[in-house]
Amino acid sequence: MDYDDIVMERLNKVDLLPTFSNIVGEILNVIDDPMSSASDIAKHMDPSMVGEVLRIAGSAYFSTGGSRKISSIEHAIAMIGYEQLSHIVLQMPFLTLTDKDDKIFDVKGFFNHSTLCGVLSKTISSSAFLGNPNEVYISGIMHDIGIIVIYRFFQDEWRRIISLMENENKSRLDAEREVFSFDHGFVGAMLLDIWHIPKSVTDGVRYHHCPEKAEENKENVAATYLGNLLSRQIDLKNDIGSFINFMMFHRDFIENIAQFRRALSSSEEIELFQMIYNALRNTDNLLKGTENGSED
Repeated sequence: MDYDDIVMERLNKVDLLPTFSNIVGEILNVIDDPMSSASDIAKHMDPSMVGEVLRIAGSAYFSTGGSRKISSIEHAIAMIGYEQLSHIVLQMPFLTLTDKDDKIFDVKGFFNHSTLCGVLSKTISSSAFLGNPNEVYISGIMHDIGIIVIYRFFQDEWRRIISLMENENKSRLDAEREVFSFDHGFVGAMLLDIWHIPKSVTDGVRYHHCPEKAEENKENVAATYLGNLLSRQIDLKNDIGSFINFMMFHRDFIENIAQFRRALSSSEEIELFQMIYNALRNTDNLLKGTENGSED
């Protein structure tokens, strides 16, 4: 039996979030509708999502300092905002597949990178007119779900991958490809295919390390690849002080965008960096809210 078949057979048994594929599209459509309300969103949410939203809204980070308690899911959504809500919804598979007290897997680092990649992928897509920003946002957040899947459901293979990385100094991608013949992007996309997530999203996950292999949805793939690339260069603690310093330090990143579309003009470069910088500042606040929400 080929590894493709072995992986697919095991993934078909992963039934931890059966409602995700139906709910995610509905909620994101509502979030995207300027005429929508908190109650419109709430009626699409399942109990696990409701619980997570209530926990985060009730955290000290979102507290106004008064004694008033969060009285309803509509109140919670209004408190945290639509952007935070979409983040929570898209992170639900990770919450289901991970244990925050895990001493081996860096859950916090994984969540932070996934969030940053989603936000940057969407920002790059919007500012560089590359793909569909909403689809790219989803693929950006979900891009590394294959790493969790390998860790949870392919423990022998995980140990072999770690051994290759530590003993033979191989990169994670090379080690994964030696063990599976494909990388975690393909593993994650296979799971999302089973969950019936649209191909416009799963292709971004599947090819986020090898955009040249994509035959469809190439712009979505490119934006997800670029978001992942930039997110690995960003240090939120030190990068969001001065906009000018940020732009000068990451100026070379523009060359990567030119691989997938025409070169940007000087004014377009400045506008892109301004959008990225603003997105990073918002993401820093979003991550603080999520972290504090999970401490209750």
